Formats: sequence, structure tokens, C-alpha cells
Amino acid sequence: MSSWLLSILGVTAVGVLVELLLTDSPMSKFVRSIYAFFILFVIVQPLPGFLKNASNAVSGEIVLDNELLLTINSQSAAAFQRNTENALSIAGFENIIITIDYDKNAQSFKIKRVYVNAFGTDIKHRADIIRIVTAVCNVSEEEVEYFV
Repeated sequence: MSSWLLSILGVTAVGVLVELLLTDSPMSKFVRSIYAFFILFVIVQPLPGFLKNASNAVSGEIVLDNELLLTINSQSAAAFQRNTENALSIAGFENIIITIDYDKNAQSFKIKRVYVNAFGTDIKHRADIIRIVTAVCNVSEEEVEYFV
């Protein structure tokens, strides 16, 4: 929207310069009419996009931006990873690396698997670590892959 307004402003500024340079000849009337057509084109150019979006809104059709969904899903996975690692750190489990596997093509964020890299951690803490991971990530124990 702002680029459209800047285009109109730029075309108008160039039009003022052209008007200053033109003399009162029959050719200048032709140039003015061509330039007026060009200004009209710049103003009308984004209307088909606006009408398409308006028709989608009227019909109730939702158009999703896949790149935006991918960004939101990856940020959600990173947030779950940080939150889980922080919860484990608060519980006294240091140096545990969490990796979140999620469906990258889904329209909503859904965790497929959580990988827990607990190298150097005593195996007797496995149940406590998995309990924290399942609580923070809201997954079942079957969706947690534990490595020592």
C-alpha cells in the first residue's frame, strides 16, 4: 500500500517537472494526454489485487501465506526447545539438548517427535527428564526419543 502511494507521489513529481519543461505546442498536448494515461494506470494498477482480496473476504475464503506459516512454525519449535531446556535446567539437568521435529507443511503447529540428547547424564534420571519434556511440549512418552 505504501509503495503504491509512493509511486503515485513519484509519478506526480515527474509530471510537475514535465509540465515545467513543456511549451504550448500541439505536441505538448499529446505528451500531457499520454502522461495522464500513465498516471491513471499507476493509480488503477493495484485495484485487481484489492478486488481479489475483497472477494476472498466476502466469500469467506481464507488464503494462507505458506512462508509466514513456516516462519511461525519454526519459531514455535524454537520456543518449545528453549522452554524445555530451561525447565530441565531449573530442575537441575544441565547440558541436555532438545530437538523438536514438527510437520513443516501443516497449517497449524504440531510436534511429531522430541529428541532428547542427554549424553553425560545418569540413566537413572531418564524418567524425570521425560516427564518434564512431555509436560512442557505436551506430547506423549511415545513421541519422545531419549539418547544417552
